[in-house]
Amino acid sequence: MGDLAKRCMEYRDLVAGSPEERDFLDFIASVLDIPHIWLHLSPVEVLYWRDRGSALEVEGRRYQVLALPYSRPGTYEGRLVEPGGEAEGDIVLAPFPRDVDDAKYLLIEAARRGASALVLFGEPLRRVVVTDELGFKYDAAPPPIPAASAPAEVGRALGKRALLNIDVEARTAFSYNVVAMNSFEDTPMISAHYDHWLAGATDNCGGVEAAVMAFLDLVVEDYPVALGLFTAEEGVGPHVPSLYWAWGSLAYFSRWRPRLLVNLDVVGRGSIKAYVMPYMEEAVRGLLPADRPRADFDSLHYEAAGLPAVTISSLEDIWGVYHSPLDDYVDDSTVGFAAEVAKRLARAEPRPPRVDLLQYGVRARPDPYEAWAAAYNYLVAFRDFSHSEIYYVNIFDFLRREAAGYVRLDVLGGPTLCVGDCGRALDIYRELASLRLA
Repeated sequence: MGDLAKRCMEYRDLVAGSPEERDFLDFIASVLDIPHIWLHLSPVEVLYWRDRGSALEVEGRRYQVLALPYSRPGTYEGRLVEPGGEAEGDIVLAPFPRDVDDAKYLLIEAARRGASALVLFGEPLRRVVVTDELGFKYDAAPPPIPAASAPAEVGRALGKRALLNIDVEARTAFSYNVVAMNSFEDTPMISAHYDHWLAGATDNCGGVEAAVMAFLDLVVEDYPVALGLFTAEEGVGPHVPSLYWAWGSLAYFSRWRPRLLVNLDVVGRGSIKAYVMPYMEEAVRGLLPADRPRADFDSLHYEAAGLPAVTISSLEDIWGVYHSPLDDYVDDSTVGFAAEVAKRLARAEPRPPRVDLLQYGVRARPDPYEAWAAAYNYLVAFRDFSHSEIYYVNIFDFLRREAAGYVRLDVLGGPTLCVGDCGRALDIYRELASLRLA
């Protein structure tokens, strides 16, 4: 294991704005202290949040639990009750959902029924952000009640009285994106996020190692390139938006846009694939299996703007240990392979995309990337209000064919197109796209 990944994994919950983060940034700066490299720390305002050791007591037995970000501190006492029933003043107890992102839907429903807290049991324990908004917006949506991840045996305590102590601290703070480059030209950027929950081996210490390896090799070859090591990919802005992730990269890409983004996230075990913009698929052919963009990564903001981006990841193979203490090692050969692929992709010269908006009844736009983003983007789709899927699609085609089968449709980070009756979602989106509000 490389020194960078090893050092990164020494920090449990390496969170944005923490003292440990400052220590790790000093280490990164020492690695990048090389002639002809310009290094910059770009500040980002964040909400620093740390679980100092939360616990659940049931009839005299104490269980260590993981508070779910960004729960507020406090002590909550009540009977452990099933979800779906009367819960006024009680603590809802439920299995941790198979899709960890569905935890927030359980929390929203528990709060609606008057519960004081939510406890999700199962193995392994998980750390995943919960908020108070069904979709994913940039508006403030802090969780209405606290939540925790508990061991599987807690599931046998249903009906018993319990005391949940959420021992967390939170405050606004400044964190930093690390940006290094060997040229002031319009260069590609190789990126990874360095913050993590729990052990964070593949998510994303291995990605940091691979990104730095690829960057330094290209510097040795005198190829113009930039490196972006982003904070707050796991979250979060000071106001706790429901689109909580990729906060550090959002702050950076609002100021500067590299020619091409090659992102590494959840790298170190399993089989990696390329999540790539459709008009860039030729660039990855022969290197990696290719799939449509996925919203889980820092490349989200580039993709939403229609810009050229690819993320190298093995997220699908790591899902069983994702955001858990079991994400505790990386395979050196996988990290090295990811670095080699990133180097190859950084040299790609993707052509601007082409899309005819007139066929959808929308005025053409001179910027090809803006035109692409109007047609191809992320939709958050609900068949019911207990689960959502995020699809990267041709929005016009998707709404024409499938909108009627959903009860809510949102543009990710943007407007809600329909709730209840989604039959007119296409007309609404066409209007918004014409007004450039989508």
